[in-house]
Amino acid sequence: MKTLCIRHDKGQRIPVFIFLLALFVAFVPSYSHAQEATAVSFSSTDGIRLKGYLFGSGKTGVILTHMFPTDQKSWFEFAKKLANEGYTAMTFDFRGYGESGGSKEISQIDRDLEGAYLYLKPKAQKIFLVGASMGGTASVRVASRQPVAGVVCISGPVSFRGLDAQDAIGEIKAPSLFMATEEDGGGRFSVSARDLHQKAQGKKDLLILSGSAHGTFLFQSPHKEQVEKKILEFLKNP
Repeated sequence: MKTLCIRHDKGQRIPVFIFLLALFVAFVPSYSHAQEATAVSFSSTDGIRLKGYLFGSGKTGVILTHMFPTDQKSWFEFAKKLANEGYTAMTFDFRGYGESGGSKEISQIDRDLEGAYLYLKPKAQKIFLVGASMGGTASVRVASRQPVAGVVCISGPVSFRGLDAQDAIGEIKAPSLFMATEEDGGGRFSVSARDLHQKAQGKKDLLILSGSAHGTFLFQSPHKEQVEKKILEFLKNP
């Protein structure tokens, strides 16, 4: 019986089943990462049922919040890295996204993050909030009213679709780190990062990078290693 094959550009023949297997592995990295985590379910502070995952089992928790319009899968790779570094990393889908219930109400997603914080609090000695874009704005809001170990805001707008950090930023007691690229959104997000950094109280840091990568897309950019190193350094010594 003949085996169906495909030629690649060097003229070698590859069995079709091997080719399809390679495609499968290439396009399901998020699924494989999720298989290494524990699925969790919890409620927002206004009763919306949300779904997420826990990676690792360290005493320090790190809650990773996604940007618009992605979902928690955008954080899986970094969550696994945090787990390998000894942290408990938590991802979840905001209301109306991915596996979570409810509808997309961006003005209310800080209630989702606060629900995640309250869920993780009994399991961790301290908790950091790390958010991308709208997740960063939500992180600022929650950090202003909950005792967190630190907050990282990546490409977080001061205000987005009713979610506003303008009044909350001055209330944060914890150390903070703000990151953005210079040209993202025509410069809007670097302006927001500088504005939030200026108004933050206490220990704070600001990193403005070249280019236009937004939020978790920074982890797919040439700045990937620098961004990961900066966040890890902040978690160890906020």
